[in-house]
Amino acid sequence: MTTTPPEGTAPQGRSDASAARARVLGWARRSIDLIPTPWLLTGAGALLLAGTAVFGGLEAAAVDPIPEVAVGETYAGSDLELTVVAVELRDDRGQTWVFPDEEKGERVLVVTVDAVNTFHAPRGSTSGAPESAVVDGIRIEGLDEKGQVSRADDGRGAPTLQPDVPARLLLAWLVGPDDYREGEELTLTLPDSTHAVGSRVIRGDYWTDVRVGATLTTRIGEGTAP
Repeated sequence: MTTTPPEGTAPQGRSDASAARARVLGWARRSIDLIPTPWLLTGAGALLLAGTAVFGGLEAAAVDPIPEVAVGETYAGSDLELTVVAVELRDDRGQTWVFPDEEKGERVLVVTVDAVNTFHAPRGSTSGAPESAVVDGIRIEGLDEKGQVSRADDGRGAPTLQPDVPARLLLAWLVGPDDYREGEELTLTLPDSTHAVGSRVIRGDYWTDVRVGATLTTRIGEGTAP
């Protein structure tokens, strides 16, 4: 005859198993309580360090510093060779593509650059994008707007750069009469970027991921621009 245990009780085998589990859990809790807290923290730290070592450690990956160039030194970036040869402050526009207002006392801040397009096809010297990968991507820290690019020989604005043909260019900004002075130190940034070839929505060659490729610190009046 089968006997049904009273409601709320478990069969004997199940009760023995539950009691065994309770004894093991109680032993584990008592054992953990006996371990000093500093040991626990040290052990956790060791596990953390071991884990981070597997994935390269806690130290951040080294970042290459932005190179610095000087007036007269050639910088290569964005498939261009750029050589800043002079920085000047002028009262007249000369061959630049800006037009100072004499009544306001405006002057022209000019960076003279020798540029060589090292790409196999013609490229523009200016870009409509806010961040330019070409010559008008040369910026002066403290000036938000891009400079206007022209040829130094004939004053043609936004000239096209032919492959491997050197061109002397003027990068010009209009400034107020008291904005800059002769001998003042300026920092320029020169662009770098990544060449890509589009095959679907965008076709042909383009330059993306525009960034600062080098910096140049000079003084107004440094260098010569014949």
